[in-house]
Amino acid sequence: MGCKILVVDDEFEIVEFIKAILKTKGHTVLVAYDGEEGWNTLIREKPDLAIVDLRMPKVSGLELCRRVRRTPEIATMPLMVISSLGAVSDKPESFWAAGLRADDFLSKPFDPLTLLGRVEFLLRRRIYLSEANHAREVEASQAVEVPVERPPANWKSNPKEVVRVFVESWNRKDFATEYETLAEEMRGGATKEEYMARRLKAYTEMGGQRTEQRVLDVYEKISHMMAAVDCLREDRVGGQVIAKDERYMLRKTADGWKIVSVRSRPISKSSDL
Repeated sequence: MGCKILVVDDEFEIVEFIKAILKTKGHTVLVAYDGEEGWNTLIREKPDLAIVDLRMPKVSGLELCRRVRRTPEIATMPLMVISSLGAVSDKPESFWAAGLRADDFLSKPFDPLTLLGRVEFLLRRRIYLSEANHAREVEASQAVEVPVERPPANWKSNPKEVVRVFVESWNRKDFATEYETLAEEMRGGATKEEYMARRLKAYTEMGGQRTEQRVLDVYEKISHMMAAVDCLREDRVGGQVIAKDERYMLRKTADGWKIVSVRSRPISKSSDL
């Protein structure tokens, strides 16, 4: 189902370009051509996501982000800032996103698929956070402990489930199962006992009880004895939310699918509100 997205930019061609891209996914697109008009539309329509230019007349993208974060009814709205400034700076996009208190920052010019991927991630994360917050509210109101979800019995037969178990084992301190997700080359020659001891030490040193790792979405492609799994995940570390886009490579073995490599890059970083 499409979502309601606001695009705020003083360049008509950019607005039309983004609108055409978003409509391919069935989203309803609202538009504004300066920051003041964008702010009025935000308050009136309360969209699911706002994409705003950084440099605009009347009200800048920076001021727009500040206003959103100060306004309770829209304070948690996902914000993506777009600007040509990132293309001429040596700072990473995550630097600009954090400074603007935005959920993401995208440099102009950008590829349509990159924009769609970032938008879909933010929308999925919004749904996930909403559901997670609701679950915490229910748990608090009932004053009972919510049991930690265990992996399904046949998880080793599904590459996507192997990745999910690997990521979320941290929340359970289940490093024995985490070890089972890894191929020999990923274990670094460590025995299960050595690996568990090393991971438990890291968990303690990093304040693991204050962190949470969740898979938001996964896509897999299987070819013969190998599988590629693209994973959108979110790590909550203290007061920070770190979104990651990762690719896992897995090999099929007699003991099920095993992770042989992983590549990861942060998408965005923002403070809890």
